[in-house]
Amino acid sequence: MRKLFDHICSQVDDAELYIKRDDIISIDIKQGVVKAVDGKNVVGLSLRMNNEGKAGTAVSTSLEDKSIVERAIISSQYQTGDLFNFKHIPSEPVVCFDEVLVRKTSEELILLGKTLNDRIKAIDDTIIFAISVIRTISDVSIINTAGLDDSYNKSQLTISIETMSDAGFVQTSITESYSKFFEISDELLKDLVHKHQISTHVYEVETSRMPVVFSGRAMGSLMTRLLAGVNGEFISKGVSPLENKLGNKVASDILSVTDEGRLSHGFQTMKFDDEGIPTQRTRIIEKGVLKNFMVSVSTEEKLGCSATGNAQKKTMFSKEIEDQPVIDSTNFMIEPGVTSDDEIINGISHGIYVDSVMGTHTGNIPAGEYALNVGIGYLIKDGKLVGKVVDSMVSGNIYEDMFKIEAVGKKLELMNVVFYPMGYSPMVKFSDINVIGSK
Repeated sequence: MRKLFDHICSQVDDAELYIKRDDIISIDIKQGVVKAVDGKNVVGLSLRMNNEGKAGTAVSTSLEDKSIVERAIISSQYQTGDLFNFKHIPSEPVVCFDEVLVRKTSEELILLGKTLNDRIKAIDDTIIFAISVIRTISDVSIINTAGLDDSYNKSQLTISIETMSDAGFVQTSITESYSKFFEISDELLKDLVHKHQISTHVYEVETSRMPVVFSGRAMGSLMTRLLAGVNGEFISKGVSPLENKLGNKVASDILSVTDEGRLSHGFQTMKFDDEGIPTQRTRIIEKGVLKNFMVSVSTEEKLGCSATGNAQKKTMFSKEIEDQPVIDSTNFMIEPGVTSDDEIINGISHGIYVDSVMGTHTGNIPAGEYALNVGIGYLIKDGKLVGKVVDSMVSGNIYEDMFKIEAVGKKLELMNVVFYPMGYSPMVKFSDINVIGSK
C-alpha cells in the first residue's frame, strides 16, 4: 500500500488511498437441503486526489495498478466539485472483530444453518422456509497526505430466515446481524413460527386513523426519513425541516435516537468512516429534543461543527468501492423503552402491527413524508395478533407522527431499509396513523 501511495503522491498535490478487502462465505439452505455455498475474496482500492486545483477519483482492484493515479487525473478534468479536504484525526480501537467467528469453517457455518433448520422443524414441521448465513471478514486501510495511516479488521455474521406460503410467497422473515458469532434465540424462532401460522387468517381493514405498531425492523422505513432530516448535506442545502430545530422538541418525550458508530459488536461498528474520521456516539434526539446533526468533512465548515464519522461509500441501493462517501448511519438506534412487546400489543383493542413495508425509498424523504404499502402486517384485535393484513398502506409525515409515539419496547431488532440494514430498534407504538385499507 505504501509503495503505491508514494507513487501517487509523486504525481498529484494531495491524495487519499482507501483499501478494503472482504472474505465472504454465503450459504443458502431450503428445507434442510444446502442449495448453495459461495466463497469469494474481493479487493477494492479507491483514490481521491486534488491536483492543480481540481479533484479527481479512480478505483482499482490491485495494489500493482499504478494507472489508478493517471485515471484520477483524467477524471479531474471532467469533475466540477469542491476540492477534497483530507484530515488526520487519531482513532481509538473499537470492538468489531470476533476471533470465534473468524475461525468458523464453511462446514461449521453449514452446520449452524442445518441446526437452525432442525430447531424450526421441531416447532412446526409443516413450514416451508429458507435460511441464509453470510460471514464476512474485512480488512480496511486508509492513508492520506495529511498524515493519516490507519487500519482495522472487522467480522460480520448475518442470518436470515424466510417462511413461505404454499404458493411460494414470503409470509414472515427475520434477519439478525452482528460483528460477532451468535445464534438465533428460541424466543425469536417461536415468534417467527407463530406469525407464519396466523398468516393463514387474512383480513382487510377499513380506511381510518388507528393505533399502529411498527416492529423494530419496520422502523427503518420511518427512520430513513429522520436520517435524511439530520443529514448535514441536506441541512446545508436548506431542504430539511430540521434545519433550525437544534435544541427544540421534535418528538414524544419517550423517543431517544443515537448513531452508535462504536457500539460493541454492532453490525456497522467501525474504527473510522470512509473519510478516515473516527466514529463516535452521536446523540440525535434525547427525550424528544433534537440534539445533533450528522456531519461529514465536506459539510463541517458550512454547519460550523465537527464531522461525526458518518461518511460512507454507500447509496440506498449499493455499497461499492466506486461510491463516493456520503453521510449515512453507522448503527442508528432507537433506545429501548420500559414497555414489553406483549404489553404494547395487549393494550390495543383494534389496530395493525407493521412488520415490513414496500416503498421505503419513495416520496419526499427529506421532508419526512411517507406512503408505504404494508408488506407483512397483522391485525391487532383485543390485544392479540389474529391474522395477516392485506391490501393496506400507512401514510403520514414523521415530523408529525414522532409526537404520537406512546410506547417504545425493550427488545432490539435489526432495522431494514430497502437492501441494507441501518441500525437497531425496538417495537414502537403510535397512537394513531392514517391507514388506507380496501374496505
